[in-house]
Amino acid sequence: MQLKKPAGAATSALMAASCALLASSPGRAQEASGDEWLVDSAVLYYKEDQSRVQAIEPVVSLTRDFGEDRVLGAKITFDSLSGGSPNGALPGRSPQTFATPSGMKLYTVAPGKLPLDPNFHDQRIALNGQWQQRLGTDMRISVGGDISHEEDFMSAGINGTLARDFNNKNTTLSFGANYEADSIRPIGGVPVGGTDYTQPDKGGSESKTVGGLLLGMTQVMSRRWLAQLNYSYDRSQGYQNDPYKILSVIDASGNTAGYRFENRPDSRARQSLFLENKVAVGADVLELSLRYMKDDWGIHSRTADLRYRWQLGSGMYLEPHARYYNQSAANFYDVFLRQDATPVDFMSADPRLGSFDAMTYGVKFGAIMADHSELSVRLEQYKQTPQNLPAAFGQLQGLDLAPGLKAVMLQVAWRFSF
Repeated sequence: MQLKKPAGAATSALMAASCALLASSPGRAQEASGDEWLVDSAVLYYKEDQSRVQAIEPVVSLTRDFGEDRVLGAKITFDSLSGGSPNGALPGRSPQTFATPSGMKLYTVAPGKLPLDPNFHDQRIALNGQWQQRLGTDMRISVGGDISHEEDFMSAGINGTLARDFNNKNTTLSFGANYEADSIRPIGGVPVGGTDYTQPDKGGSESKTVGGLLLGMTQVMSRRWLAQLNYSYDRSQGYQNDPYKILSVIDASGNTAGYRFENRPDSRARQSLFLENKVAVGADVLELSLRYMKDDWGIHSRTADLRYRWQLGSGMYLEPHARYYNQSAANFYDVFLRQDATPVDFMSADPRLGSFDAMTYGVKFGAIMADHSELSVRLEQYKQTPQNLPAAFGQLQGLDLAPGLKAVMLQVAWRFSF
């Protein structure tokens, strides 16, 4: 089930939590020295409401600084997902029966309930390596690679960044590039996009490539203020569909007349602008980041992320966190297809491509131990609310066509050296 696109509508929540697991911030307990390894280890537990997806994700990151800005890093991640995954169909007035991706099992959804595949499960293992070193006095280079494997998906990528210091090292300009190749091998085969769900025409496997560029500037604004501005562009080409997602076809009376597999364009270009500020407030640290993204599918998103690291004394700290996210829908997104409407080439009811607002809020507690290791616990809640839904008619009236989503995230992290 391609964990690069977590099942359910809470992609941004799970990704944000995963990225936050090992994120560094000013005032951490220790840094790696030339004769020891620095270890960041963490476990994330993620659970959606309404018996939907839950995930457990342990992560271990190793870093060693060999001096003169020569730094080696490695990371291993394991994901295990289970629970009920929405298949994209609408709730109905009568029971609905669907097949699992393999076609070996059937499951029936009660009237008024969101269709969830109760047999959903997946596991992923991902490896990442990175090397950084100085080139001359004011320049650094970083190169790395990663590989990820699932039952139905494999990805391999490479990346590189060149950074140069100016203005007595108060200004850093950077240029980065990355390339990724994906192999998609869905359980039961690859359905032809837009075809009838009950009479699938399936192939063996598909592929996709992603190439990206990044331009960045980091600036020391003052003794207490550090700012970073990044522009990124990436383009993916190849198979973009989620092979397990379908859409309901609705007749003029609001009854379900059938289902079709989703179909997305075979290319996607995205641009984003990211601004981050870190400000020392006495012994505390304020972090504020803003991001704007747009793509050629018609999606525009805005993100604001705020953290405040409050030093409590005795090596302990508290870090409240709030994140707001809003996006518009892809131009081919719809909750359902009208049977009497003009046929379209592209279609998807995947809520990750719809219009919605999302809010994440929570708090992290951390403590620096006697041996200079650091233990922390973070608890957060995610809430997603669909926007701009179509008007219900006929038999659809009174049904929750696009339920919102709530999820809880708990992560425990331990940083130490050996």
